[in-house]
Amino acid sequence: MRKVHVDVKQFSVPVPRVGSIETHSGYGASPVSGQEIHVRVQRERMREYEGYEAEKRLAYIFEKGPYQFSISGRADGCVEDPALIEEIKSAFDVEELYAKLLKEPNHPYVWQLRTYGYFFFKETGKVPRLNLHLVSSRNFRSKDININLDIEGYEAWLELRLEELVAETKIKEKLFDRRQKISKEMTFPFAAPRRGQKELVETVAENFEEGRALLVQAPTGLGKTAGILYPALKESLARGQKVVYVTPKNSQHQVAEEAVEKIQEQGCKVRSLTITAKSKMCLKAEPLCNPKYCEFAKDYYKKIYDNDLVNKLAKLRGITSSKLKTMGEEYEVCPFELSVEAIERADVVIGDYNYVFAPRGLLGRLSAPLLENEKANLVIDEAHNLPSRSQDYFSPSLSLQQLGQLERDFIRVPATFSIQGNALVHRARRLIQSYGKDGINRRVEIDLDPFMELDKDIRDLTMEYLDSDVEIMPQDPVLRFTNMWSDFVNSITLSGEEFFQTYQKNNFTEMLKITCCDASEHLKLAYKEFKNVVAFSATLKPFNYYQELLGLSNLDTKQVEFQSPFEKHNRKLLIIPQISTKFTDRQMNAGKIADTINKITQVKPGNYIALFPSFEFMRLVESKVRLTGYKVLVQEREMKQQQTQSYLEEMKLANNPTLLLGVQGGVFSEGVDFPGDMLIGAFVVGPALPNFDFEREQIRNYYENRYGKDKAFNYAYVYPAMAKAIQSAGRVIRSESDRGVIVMLDSRFLQNAYAETMPDGWYDQSPQELVSSQILADVKNFWENTP
Repeated sequence: MRKVHVDVKQFSVPVPRVGSIETHSGYGASPVSGQEIHVRVQRERMREYEGYEAEKRLAYIFEKGPYQFSISGRADGCVEDPALIEEIKSAFDVEELYAKLLKEPNHPYVWQLRTYGYFFFKETGKVPRLNLHLVSSRNFRSKDININLDIEGYEAWLELRLEELVAETKIKEKLFDRRQKISKEMTFPFAAPRRGQKELVETVAENFEEGRALLVQAPTGLGKTAGILYPALKESLARGQKVVYVTPKNSQHQVAEEAVEKIQEQGCKVRSLTITAKSKMCLKAEPLCNPKYCEFAKDYYKKIYDNDLVNKLAKLRGITSSKLKTMGEEYEVCPFELSVEAIERADVVIGDYNYVFAPRGLLGRLSAPLLENEKANLVIDEAHNLPSRSQDYFSPSLSLQQLGQLERDFIRVPATFSIQGNALVHRARRLIQSYGKDGINRRVEIDLDPFMELDKDIRDLTMEYLDSDVEIMPQDPVLRFTNMWSDFVNSITLSGEEFFQTYQKNNFTEMLKITCCDASEHLKLAYKEFKNVVAFSATLKPFNYYQELLGLSNLDTKQVEFQSPFEKHNRKLLIIPQISTKFTDRQMNAGKIADTINKITQVKPGNYIALFPSFEFMRLVESKVRLTGYKVLVQEREMKQQQTQSYLEEMKLANNPTLLLGVQGGVFSEGVDFPGDMLIGAFVVGPALPNFDFEREQIRNYYENRYGKDKAFNYAYVYPAMAKAIQSAGRVIRSESDRGVIVMLDSRFLQNAYAETMPDGWYDQSPQELVSSQILADVKNFWENTP
């Protein structure tokens, strides 16, 4: 008989399903918060009850059809005599959860407790008392619900649940076998791989055989997406598992989707799923998962079960957002949650970083093994972005500027809620200002209690708001307020040397901020859920820096760099050290930068991009640019996707020579292709060092303590800046037929700390080789000798 392992939480669900999408639905991953409350209660119980055992492992094996189902889990508390099994659940509003569970005897929390009780009964012959112990995360007050264990009733449910598991397992076996068959038949999607691409495929495959993590730096044009995804997918499918492919932005999903399509065109029937942001999938004005507000959340699990939607989804080869929205409207279910239901049946899941690495992501669903105790493979695209992105997940702030915008927006809601909302904003304002009586930027220790009290009052207002007949609007201020405040409150308890709290004041606002200097410990926890991890980018040097901040330092990690497959003579790379872009020199050098752009773009008219450290610097230079016959496009701070696309379309049409001005690290400097004559030159205007301010200096101090004084400045300033600079330079040469000029303006590019981040092939011995004594003549000679 085949043994199938199932976690108690997955096993203990109503048959048939019932329930809505909400915080305490009982389905899906457990809330990330609340573990400290469990530990606290368990310690108290140990003092109260003799023989109280915390995290008691309970398990049982059921035979049904050709399978043995091994069900196991850990009960929060257990007493042998008198027999007691206890589960602890924490909630902000414990009264609300108490009322909910009293009305819902079929809730998954109840079935989970009954299952532990039944296992205890089978093991000891005693029918235990079952207790749901509910604890408030706000004030630690508790409520208890005694659950009856009716053995006959439980066994009637058990028979139905085991029949379901048999059917589910047969489907999984077919999927497992199909994946292994596909793996054997898979062929590389390109008959003639680019130079270095074959070696890349072999490197990934060999590394997976050795069980090592992999850091890959490979330039644009090598075909690294297909070169990494293909071996990762082939190896994972051979074990009956899937690949999870994550990117920093939704807009970068397309590259992975195109690689999957190329594999499919070879006759390989892999199923792909792209998880799109909930805000873009939502069929309501606001993505609020509350059954009182959203009909697509109400009775969601019942609708999924009654309409067999999981199996309907499995018949789709490529699951797109439009298909999910159509199905969501037809069956009145949440399209985003539908995409989550589709994860298990997909062979490749493409999504944003946050689904794997954010505190409230989808890690458990994405990494869940299929049948065997194997794990999926994880592919991290544009991995140079992950350290800062993951730090941001744990670095919320509250500012007077945000509160002021809320006050202005409260005008749009009915007066009764506007008055209450503004009163709460006023309290929030006073709370922030109480930490800055002297107006000096400083580290602080935030007192949790007043923030929790205000959080309770904001939630009460929100519930009253949702219960009213008011129409929820896009960017609704009441919902923004409750989300902003609760995110901050949930982070106040984050602890460790990598976290610090500050009060900051500048010309625009006052704020409280929680800063995470280093999220590597959190990233390590995510990697444990995967069999193999490969992180790649065009900018991962110095490798040791990225290995540390990506949380790969404790793993057996291989570092490998590939050179550009394109001929060096296709590219003219210049460093102009005579121009300083340091903050104090910008006013004085803005004219020189504009003059350099004017002269070089006149040597060969075409499309150019100039990328700056900041919007202010960009605007300063823009005012001095004088280009005859050129159209100048300027990136804006908040650009809608439609406007971004219109700029790219204009450059593609190439009706007139165009200069695009933008910022490093922005929408035009990473993850955007400018093939052929769409771009023939780039100006990288200085390294975009982070602002030298109080907060950044605290981060530098952390790096000094953690990694050493000699590394601190580079970790805090240089390396993050150079990743943006090199990404900016990489926009020009995208294929073997592309020709282009890359001009880097600033003497700092010649310094060792900056130069060591540059890709192999940029220079032979020293970046000084890239300095020209006759810039315009060299550029002219390059174009004249370019076929």
